[in-house]
Amino acid sequence: MKDWHIKHMENTVIKHVKGLSPDATRYQKKMHYKYGGIVKILRYIEYDKKHGVTNDDVIAILEKLRSDSSYEEIRSIEGFLDRLKEIESSIANTPATKILTRNS
Repeated sequence: MKDWHIKHMENTVIKHVKGLSPDATRYQKKMHYKYGGIVKILRYIEYDKKHGVTNDDVIAILEKLRSDSSYEEIRSIEGFLDRLKEIESSIANTPATKILTRNS
């Protein structure tokens, strides 16, 4: 089950750093607005952490996105580095309890 959560976390991070395509449909824009924000992404990562993913796994995925040749195409997308840095800084500076709670 841990392998599934690692893959889920990787797909979630990749989807976020890719961003929304310029020719996205209204539905894609709506779903990106609803599920694609940094807060949702961090919640998904915390959910995967509860199910066996470690901080080392998260860091490994982020480093792989930065340097692996199989992600060369993703790195060429405009805004990739900004979104990746946003995830890195949020993971480093935000405790899990703050991510998962809502301010009502």
